[in-house]
Amino acid sequence: MKTLQISKFKAHCLGLLKEVHDTGESIAITLRGETLAIVHPPGTSDPQHRESVSETLQRLRPLLTAEDTDLEIPPRDTIRPAARDPFPSED
Repeated sequence: MKTLQISKFKAHCLGLLKEVHDTGESIAITLRGETLAIVHPPGTSDPQHRESVSETLQRLRPLLTAEDTDLEIPPRDTIRPAARDPFPSED
């Protein structure tokens, strides 16, 4: 990934954006050595984006169908009380 100072980015913004589009290489824009932004080419996802639990489950849904698993879930009343309540209140 190419790193560029904000002043140079401002001076050559349009050309740099075209370069990102054409080459597919991202550019990190810095101010006093600290990254302010990262410009990615279109169609690429942000590598630092963390998907939510619901997004992950939605993506994995085809793999998690109950018909395809041999997993047996015991009835709730057979589960140890400590396993049901991980934070039991102390009396």
